[in-house]
Amino acid sequence: MNLLLDQWIEVERHSGQRERIAPVQLTANSNDPVVELLAPRADFRGALYQFLIGLLQTVYAPQDIGEWTTRWNTPPDEAELQKILAPYAASFELDSTGPAFMQDFDLPPTEPIGIAGLLIETPGEKTISDNNDHFVHRGGAQKICPACAAVALLTLQINAPEGGRGNNVSVRGGGPLTTLRLPQDTRSSLWHKLWSNVFPDDVQIPVLSDVFPWMAATRTSGPNGVGDTTPETVHPLQAYWSTPRRIRLDFVNVTVGACELCGVQDERLVRQYRARPNGAHYTGAWMHPLTPYSHDPNAEKVPWSSKGQKGGIGYRHWLGLTLGKDDKQPAAAEVVAHFNRFAHRLPEDAKDTRLWCFGYDMSSAKARCWYDCTLPLHTVAPELQRHLIRAVEELLDVASDAASLLHKQVKAAWFKRPADVGNEPAVQLGFWQSSETKFYELLNKIVNADLQDDSVLVPFYREWLIYVSNLALQQFDDWVLAVPVEEMNMERVVKARAGLAKWLNNGKSAKELWELVNEMREVRA
Repeated sequence: MNLLLDQWIEVERHSGQRERIAPVQLTANSNDPVVELLAPRADFRGALYQFLIGLLQTVYAPQDIGEWTTRWNTPPDEAELQKILAPYAASFELDSTGPAFMQDFDLPPTEPIGIAGLLIETPGEKTISDNNDHFVHRGGAQKICPACAAVALLTLQINAPEGGRGNNVSVRGGGPLTTLRLPQDTRSSLWHKLWSNVFPDDVQIPVLSDVFPWMAATRTSGPNGVGDTTPETVHPLQAYWSTPRRIRLDFVNVTVGACELCGVQDERLVRQYRARPNGAHYTGAWMHPLTPYSHDPNAEKVPWSSKGQKGGIGYRHWLGLTLGKDDKQPAAAEVVAHFNRFAHRLPEDAKDTRLWCFGYDMSSAKARCWYDCTLPLHTVAPELQRHLIRAVEELLDVASDAASLLHKQVKAAWFKRPADVGNEPAVQLGFWQSSETKFYELLNKIVNADLQDDSVLVPFYREWLIYVSNLALQQFDDWVLAVPVEEMNMERVVKARAGLAKWLNNGKSAKELWELVNEMREVRA
C-alpha cells in the first residue's frame, strides 16, 4: 500500500458524496471538489490534516507569498500533483519489506503487541497490571484495516506521550496542541484548507532520510545509540515526520473481516506490530510550525510547546494562539505568525479564517481528554497588531483576576479554613465559559475600531469592567446562595461577598483600567 498513490483517505465532496482518494487526487474533479477529510476518530482526522499539510510543505512549498497566492487561486490539477509526488512515492510504502512509512528501518525480532497498542488512549502495561484501567479499558480494537493502521501509526508518532523507559515522546513532547488556519466557510475546498497552512520556504532536501527518517538506519538513542536528534543533526522538516517510537507493523499475520475502527471490509486486517525502545530522542530547539511555543524570557531554555490542558481551550487562550502574547507565553504557531505578517497581501477570500485547535490532555502516558475547538481569527494590518494585542491583554487581565478572586471568595464562603482546601476548578471554568460570548462581542467591536486611539477603546473597556464585575457577583450568588440557608455560615458568606465586590474594582488590573477609562473620559469631556 502506497500512501501517495493508493486510494486510502476517505473524503467528502461538495455534493456530499463520500469516497476514498489518494493524495495525488486532492484536486481531482474541480466541479465537485473535496471539502473535508473523514476519519473514524477525531485524533485520526487531525493527524490526516497534518500528514497532508506536511506533505505539501515538504515537496511543494512556494518560494514567496506571490507564488503562494498563485497556487491558492489556481491549485495544481491531478496530473501536476502526480508529477510532484511521484518522486517521493518510495518513501511512503506502508507494507514494504524495506523502508516503510514511519516504521523502524531494521527492527530486530521481538514479541508481537496487539494492534490496539497503537492507540494513544490504550492503557499501558503498568496501568493494566495495577488494574487501573477503569474508564479506558484494556483490549480495544483487535484488527484494523491498513488505512487505519497507517493513521494510527502516524497519530502515535506525532503525538507520542511518555511511555516508560526508552519510549520517547514526540518532537513536540507528549500530547502537543496543534493549531491550523481554516477558511471560515466550512464548505470551502480541502485544497484551500490545507494550503492555508503551507507557508513560503526555500526547501532543499539533499539527504532524503534527514526528512523521512525511516529511509535509513534508525537514529537510535540510549546507551548504544547515536545520541540526540536535534534540528542541526537532521533537516528541520523532520518536525512533520518524526519517529520517536521504533515500530514495525506486521503484514504477515493478517486476517479477513471488518475493520474494528472504520468498519470497512478488508482481506488484510492488521492484528499486531513489533516494537523496541530507544527510537529517535528529539531534543534541542525544535519548533514545529503548527504548534504554539512558549519562550524563556532569559533565553536560557529552549522553547516548549503548548499542550492540551484541563478545562479545554477558550477565549482566555485566544491571544496567545492567534497573535501571540507580548511575553511569548505563548507565541503563536509559526504558520499563524507568518500569515499574520502577510495578512495585508493575502487574497480577499483567504483573509476570512478561523483557528482550529486540537490535542490531547495527557497526564504522563495517560490520555485524559481530547480537546477540539475553533477560535475566530481577525485580519489586522501588521502595524496595528501590537495595538490589538495590548487592548486584548487589558480585557484578559481583568477577567483572569476576576476569575481568581471569585474562586478565592467562594472558597472563603464555603470553608472555615479555605487555604487547607484544594482548588475548585469548576468555579473559574464556569466564569470563563459564561463570559466567552461577551468577550467575542467586544473583540469584534475593538477589531473594527481605531486601535491607535485609546479614547475610542474606552467605552469597550468600561463595558467589560462593568460586565465582569456583575458576572462575578452573580456567579458568587449562584455558587454560594443556592444551598439551603441552614447549611450556610452567613457571617462568612457576607464577608466573602463584600470582599469580592471591593476587590473586583480595586484589584491591580481593574484599578489600572478604570483609571485609564476615567482619564480618557475626562479628556473627552
